[in-house]
Amino acid sequence: MIKNVVLSTILFISGFLIYGSFLLLHPSENQTPSQRDLHKYLPGTDETGEWKEDDLPQEYEGEDLYLYINGGAEIYHEYGFKQVIVQDYTRKNGKSIALEIFEMESIEGAYGIYTFKTSTEGKELALGDKAQLSDYYLNFWKGDFVVTLTGFDEDEETVKGLQRVARAVDTKIKSRGREPAFVSLLPEKDLIKQSIKYFKGNLGLYNSYPFFTQDVFRLKKGIKSDYKAGYSVFIISYKDSKENRSRFNEVRKSFEESPRYKDFRFVDEKLFQVEDGKGKLVFVSHLKKLFLIAVGAISQAQATEIFAAIQENIRDK
Repeated sequence: MIKNVVLSTILFISGFLIYGSFLLLHPSENQTPSQRDLHKYLPGTDETGEWKEDDLPQEYEGEDLYLYINGGAEIYHEYGFKQVIVQDYTRKNGKSIALEIFEMESIEGAYGIYTFKTSTEGKELALGDKAQLSDYYLNFWKGDFVVTLTGFDEDEETVKGLQRVARAVDTKIKSRGREPAFVSLLPEKDLIKQSIKYFKGNLGLYNSYPFFTQDVFRLKKGIKSDYKAGYSVFIISYKDSKENRSRFNEVRKSFEESPRYKDFRFVDEKLFQVEDGKGKLVFVSHLKKLFLIAVGAISQAQATEIFAAIQENIRDK
C-alpha cells in the first residue's frame, strides 16, 4: 500500500515537471510574454569613452514607476508605460549624465510621450526615429522606446557626452517606428512641426490646453499643433460618427455652461464658437468621426478654411 502511494506521488511529480517544462518551451497564447531585458540597451565603457557607469542601474515596471517619479508617472501610464531602466554615467571631473530608457506598450504610445517631452525650442538631431536636444536634455524616440538623457549643465563636454551616449543606445535598439497616419490630417500650411503633440488621454490634452478640468472629451486618440499665424488646431478621433455627434453635444453643453467661456454662439449646426478667459476665440466642429477645434488669434473664415483643409486631407488618405 505504502509502495503504491509513493510510486503514485513520484509519477505525479514527474508528470507535473514534464508538463511545466512543456509550458516553458511552448507557452500558451494566454500567457503574458516576458518583459524585454533592458540591460542590453545600456552602453558599456567601450562605447561611452570617458563616461563611466556610476553604480548599478535601477529598474521600474508598471505601478512601481510612482516610486521613481511620483507626480509625473501618470502621464507615462496614460501613454502605455511598461518599464524603464535608469543608469548614471560620470567623468573624473565630476560631470554626470542620467540615462533613462522607457519601454512603452506601443509605437504610438512611445511617439506620443516623445511629443509630450519635447518643445518647439529644441534642436532636432539625426537619432532614432526622431530626436531633440534642448539645453542639457536630449530625448529620442525609436520604435516602442523613448530615451531621455539629462546632463545637468550646458557645457560643451556635457552636450557632446549626451550625444555620444545617445548614439550608443540608438545603435543597440533595432526596432523602428513611424508617425501615426493620423498626424497627416493636420493642415500643412504654416504648420510648426515641432509643436505637434499626440494624445492618448485627457492628461496630455489638458497639459496642451486646459479646456476643462473634467474629462469632457473622453479622449482616446488626439493630435494638436501650433501654426505660425498664432492659432492651434486639435483633432480628436472617435470610433464612429455616432459617438462623435454624441460627444459634440456634450462638449457644446460644457462650453455653453462654463464660466470660463463667454459669447457662445452657433455659426451653423456643426460649428460653434466661444471666447476663452484670455480673449482667444475657440471654434468647435465635427466631421464624420473627427472632432475639430481651432483656438487662438483666428477668425471664423480662417477656422472654416482650416476645417475644410482637414476634410480634404481625409479624402486624400
